Amino acid sequence: MSASPAPQTDLPRLARGAEPARIEAARLFGAQREVVIVHRGEAYRLRITRQDKLILTK
Repeated sequence: MSASPAPQTDLPRLARGAEPARIEAARLFGAQREVVIVHRGEAYRLRITRQDKLILTK
């Protein structure tokens, strides 16, 4: 039996032991409750809910 190959991804790989960037939500949102993130020309909305949780939608 052979192992299936790892899925291909466009994301850069983190160096061994490297941590992903950490951004405080307060810095990202400022006084807003919603921000728009553009990825490959597509807009995604990241918002803070009434229960203080994060929701990302396309």
